[in-house]
Amino acid sequence: MTTALERTAKLQIFIDWVKEHIKGDEKGEAQVFLDRFFQAFGWLGLKEAGADCEERVKNTTGGTSFADLVWKPVVVIEMKKRGTDLSKHYSQAFTYWTRLVPNRPRYAVLCNFDEFWIYDFETQLDTPVDTIKLSVLPEKYGPLNFMFPGDVVPVFGNHQETVTRQAADKLAACFNSMIARGVDKPLAQRFTLQMLMALFSEDIGLLEKYLVTRVLEECKSPQDAHDLLGGLFQAMNAKGGVNGGRFKGVPYFNGGLFAEPAYVELAHDELVLLKEAAQFDWSKVRPEIFGTIFEHSLGKEQRHASGAHFTSAVDIMKVIGPTIVTPWTELIDSTTTLSGLQKILARIEHFTVLDPACGSGNFLYVAYRELKRLEARIYERMAAEFKSVDPQQRPFGFLSTRNFYGMDINPFAVDIAKVTMMLAQKLSIDELHINEAALPLDNLDNNFRAGDALINPDGSRALWFKTDVIVGNPPFLGAKLLKPVYGAEYINMVRRAYPEVPGMADFCIYWFRRAHDELQECTTNNTVAGRAGLVGTQNIRNNASRAGGLDHITASGTIIDAVENQPWSGEANVHVSIANWVKTQEKSILPKDRRLWFVIKPSAAKKRRLRGTGSAAKLYELDMRDVAHISSSLSDQVDVTSAEQLSINKGFCYTGQYPRYNDGFVLLLAEGVAMKSAAVKNSDIIHLFAGGDELLENGKPERYVIDFQTRSILEAQAYTQPYNYVRAKVLPYVQELADKERERTKKDRGQDQGWLNTWWRHFRDRPELVRKIGSIPRYLACSRVTKRPIFMFLSSKIRPSDALSCFPLDDDYSFGILQSQAHYTWFHAKCSNMKSDPRYTSNSIFGTFPWPQTPSSKQIYEVAAAARVLQEVRSNSAKEGIGLRALYRTLDLAGKNPLKEAHAWLDIVVLKAYGFSNKKDLRQQLLDLNFQVANNIAEGLPVTCPGIPASYPSPNELVSADCFL
Repeated sequence: MTTALERTAKLQIFIDWVKEHIKGDEKGEAQVFLDRFFQAFGWLGLKEAGADCEERVKNTTGGTSFADLVWKPVVVIEMKKRGTDLSKHYSQAFTYWTRLVPNRPRYAVLCNFDEFWIYDFETQLDTPVDTIKLSVLPEKYGPLNFMFPGDVVPVFGNHQETVTRQAADKLAACFNSMIARGVDKPLAQRFTLQMLMALFSEDIGLLEKYLVTRVLEECKSPQDAHDLLGGLFQAMNAKGGVNGGRFKGVPYFNGGLFAEPAYVELAHDELVLLKEAAQFDWSKVRPEIFGTIFEHSLGKEQRHASGAHFTSAVDIMKVIGPTIVTPWTELIDSTTTLSGLQKILARIEHFTVLDPACGSGNFLYVAYRELKRLEARIYERMAAEFKSVDPQQRPFGFLSTRNFYGMDINPFAVDIAKVTMMLAQKLSIDELHINEAALPLDNLDNNFRAGDALINPDGSRALWFKTDVIVGNPPFLGAKLLKPVYGAEYINMVRRAYPEVPGMADFCIYWFRRAHDELQECTTNNTVAGRAGLVGTQNIRNNASRAGGLDHITASGTIIDAVENQPWSGEANVHVSIANWVKTQEKSILPKDRRLWFVIKPSAAKKRRLRGTGSAAKLYELDMRDVAHISSSLSDQVDVTSAEQLSINKGFCYTGQYPRYNDGFVLLLAEGVAMKSAAVKNSDIIHLFAGGDELLENGKPERYVIDFQTRSILEAQAYTQPYNYVRAKVLPYVQELADKERERTKKDRGQDQGWLNTWWRHFRDRPELVRKIGSIPRYLACSRVTKRPIFMFLSSKIRPSDALSCFPLDDDYSFGILQSQAHYTWFHAKCSNMKSDPRYTSNSIFGTFPWPQTPSSKQIYEVAAAARVLQEVRSNSAKEGIGLRALYRTLDLAGKNPLKEAHAWLDIVVLKAYGFSNKKDLRQQLLDLNFQVANNIAEGLPVTCPGIPASYPSPNELVSADCFL
């Protein structure tokens, strides 16, 4: 590790060399400059560090650009000639950074030979986290610490997230205090928002510098606060300004925000909080995240904004980029005439955007900012390419905040959104140096609506604003939680208003479906409209949710950019999917390639750099591929969503038992043994119990379960000790559940749902499954949530937990089919997801999976024989103390492996049993077979169901003794 003195000396040598040898020519000197730059930070050169120059990067229009330097996973550097205004090249840096997957660089740097603009897009999208002039590099190299060997953590001087959190805390604490001492909530909210605008205004140039700070210092009493702050708000609402007095010269703000100036007598502690808030540099507070962080702290004692998650701007751009920026960029870049650019300006002036679940307005803020940048780019092109255009003159109007519309059920969030958009206008003026009046503020009262976006109080559909595009992230809530959260009455009204949405669809699907129906058609004359981009639960690509949303969308539209699945940066700790689509199937409008993003495991170096920033960003890495088609499953693979349910598969796949209250039904091994020993008949209702984890890790059950099955309460009482145990533990728990439900709904729903009627039984005791596995010596099972289903035989003495999918099949042929690549492929094509992990679902996976229809006896035997070889490999490993989970992880390692060989042979013989070709797409062959079987069932023709085919002469020889006990 070099010392600070050595670092300073090397950097000074670099500066001296630049002064003597570099003129600042981007093309001729960039690479030699960058090589010396790396040497200054302790490397032998850029190549020795592992960096590459002129790396190909696909741009937004489908072409190829060349990044000056890419050093994964550290930094991408783009050089510009000396004197270049680097602010105009932000979009290029962001595009390069976006496309450089996998192992995307953590940082991006713009450099014009005299200064460095450093971006950390993971945490701060639109402004650099720091800027450094070359001349002061020896003294201020901290922001470029990541250039040194050894993962040195950078120190940034403009990291705005921290300032935003601290400012939000102060303002929220003041609001909470007002509410706690009885100030009317609407007045407290109005005061807080007017104060928010005032604090921003004195630091971004809408008010005289330090005006608000001075007014706060003059407030010595509650009466002073009432008169002075209320007077300031009154002045901000005075048309033509105030002619004299304390607030002479304060400009007219209006915008609807100050229509009712808020007069409040503030307590001493509240004044202190506001004075502390005024000390922050509000020009560094980020409006697009302030609202979310601020809302997080409202009305919640002892809860601070420091722990709040907000939707990161880089995640928002996964919607705004494909839906708004890319089509506008393509339109601008393909236009070569002055009249064409003028027409585009006229169009952008009237372009409209809706977020129908806008919250505090962060999606709309980013959309406005990006469109203003595009507008500025058009004017720059006109001035640069056409001499007749005066760069100081703007003959057209401006895209304004009145082009943006929002809806949300939270009225205060809507008010925050309006303030966020008002601030966006001034911040864009400053960033782009455009000649546009910042005051008076736009009145956005008619652009934002507080209320339910789905239905009116009478149950009819709510009206939406008609706009060109729709963006946002509607509520994340699964179908099973809708009635518990919103109540049965409301959800039933929603379902009556939207009968086309399946009842088991997630809540966000209503927004997806409605958004598509609200869109106008995208046409060759209007390619920027008729587009939408929404974030949804990851279930939007599965089952009922997919059928209600993306299936409907792709019937008349085209998904052009999608994120298959990723952790969400916002408040909800969920995994999400993102779909951006166009309401057209016209090929002349659509891009040749679509972009599909998916999560991969980040490199160790990337993880270190993410953690090293102290950011709240969740650790994951995205990769992207250009594809010809994205299905409603958000996949580029053969679309199997149309696969049909096969009635012959019914009764062969079940979810295990769900006691619901494990402490009352599930026993430790010693407890189970003791209870069974207490009375011989207790063995009738006390059984070994296992889920996936213990079987995959240790290969044996580690619990017992009390299971009365369908016995009546009188029959259960005959088992004295187990019954008393369950009565003492389960009955109070179920009674509490029923009481809470009754209190919430004012109805006796506990009785209605049978919770109390059968409290001594499991919530899901699966009598049909228990009966079937009880008739055979062993049965097949696999973990329900798993990336790689590992099938295993369990003794019928073991009761399976709901963590297992269970198959009452005891033969090795069936094991071979289910453990083969054929079933693994179908599993990943049809599974649902729990966060990032696939989940085995009986209807969608097993219910549609076609088994070999005409295998010969020889082929059936070969599958069973290959299955036994695989079982033997697993058994040998178990004897060495290696569990199944650890064993299967070796499949990801290089080198010869008996497990790989056994699986490879099994896949070969299973493919032969199917009669499939290894040169054709396996998904497509399985889908075709699914259709064939479904058709044969419908026509009454012979079909082969799961298990050993009836034609096999001696089925017993296919049943071995392998199983877990």
